[in-house]
Order: sequence, then structure tokens, then C-alpha cells
Amino acid sequence: MARPIVMTDTMKQKAQQEFLEMLAGTKMSDGKLSYSKSFTYKDAGAVVWLSPEAYKKTLALVTEFSDEVAWHGTVSRSGDDEFIIEDIFVYPQEVTGSTVNTDQEAYTKWLYELDDDTFNKVRMQGHAHVNMGVSPSGVDDRHRQQILEQLEDGMFYIFMVWNKRLEVHTLIYDMERNILYDDKDVEVKLLGNEGMDEFLADAREKVQKKTFKKSKTETAKERLAEGFEAESSGFGYCSPFDHYEMGGRAWKL
Repeated sequence: MARPIVMTDTMKQKAQQEFLEMLAGTKMSDGKLSYSKSFTYKDAGAVVWLSPEAYKKTLALVTEFSDEVAWHGTVSRSGDDEFIIEDIFVYPQEVTGSTVNTDQEAYTKWLYELDDDTFNKVRMQGHAHVNMGVSPSGVDDRHRQQILEQLEDGMFYIFMVWNKRLEVHTLIYDMERNILYDDKDVEVKLLGNEGMDEFLADAREKVQKKTFKKSKTETAKERLAEGFEAESSGFGYCSPFDHYEMGGRAWKL
């Protein structure tokens, strides 16, 4: 769920009031006291649009590299809660199957070689988790915190983790609106692909999954495996791998 990044004066006052109310009459069995407060925004969401060029480059990186790979993206804001990733750039890095490390000197040199317009639009960092899930690792969390500390009022930054199944985890720090959009709050869409939803909806109506009717033998096996109690006298629960005389008939499984 979307939540604030910086505590406002109103949030601070509310937290202080709740804390004071909690302190009234509190007894500590071990001399310790803990307090936790969460702030969230209901029904807040964002959209990240990928330009065709950015999408093609992202797919190429995710599918062609057998190790992790990381990249930056140039991003522009489109409205309050929509962002457009315009292009993708790979920076100098050393990788393994599960890590990405940056040579700071080479990385700094690469940044300074960017023109001013490109440099000022570098507001996205993405990387691939190869064949793993896309949940951020502890290293990812620390890196995000480092970037967050550098963000000023009015800025934003997007983090994306992809894998070869084309799953994606997206997180947006929007300092201008003081909102952290966390994955499920974010839709990732392809720019210029707006008509695809109607196409897929029509396709789903026409494509039906074929179902198969179970044979009597299969049904009998399932009933016996679940502990079907035979109605004939003298029989309890049956084993699906034995023969039983039932009213003069043998069930051979």
C-alpha cells in the first residue's frame, strides 16, 4: 500500500498524541517500551509507461544475459502519478549470477560523459534477478536507501527488478507528492499499446481451455483413495490397489 516518505507536521502531532495516550497507565514487566505507527494512503496508485525503445532494450538485457545486469533509465513525469521511461542505458559494472558491483571511478566517468539533458533525466535504476524471484534483496534495500538520501523535494526515483519470466517488481519514491508507491500500487504499461487490453479481452472470450471428463474407473479410484465407504455389508474403507467382492462383482483397479 502507498505510504508517505517524510513525516508531515500533522503526522508528527498524531503520532505524539497516540504515544502520550499509550503511556498513560502503561506497566512494563521488563522495563522496556515499544511503539510503532504506520501511515498509509488509501487508493493511491501510479503508472509507469515504457517507451517501445525502453521496453525493447529492457527485454534484450533480461533475456540475453545469463548473469545479473543493471541499467539506468531516463524518465519524465506525465501528470501527478504517471511516469514515462524514455530510454535505457547500461553503465560500467562487474556482475555474477547474483550480484552487480560498480567501479565507482568508471561509473563517475560514465555519468560525466552524459549530456546535461540526459543526466538530469536519469531517475530510474533497474536490474535483473536472472532466474530468481523479483523481490528486492537486502543489498537492493540498502541501495534504495542510499538513493533516497540524495533525493530533494520535487524529485522522484523509480526502482525496478525483472527476471527471465518477465516478472517485475516496481517501487517509486515521489518526493514531490511525498508518496512511496510499492509494487502493487504500480501498473507497468507499454506506451502506444493502449488498445491491447481490448484485444486481450476479446481473445479471452474466444479461447476456451479444453476440459476432459473423467472415466468411471478414474472416478472410482478417487473415491476409494479418499476413503469411500462401500455400502455393501461387511466392507469398510477400501484400498485402491486391491480387489473386493461387492455384491458378487469384482472391482479391478
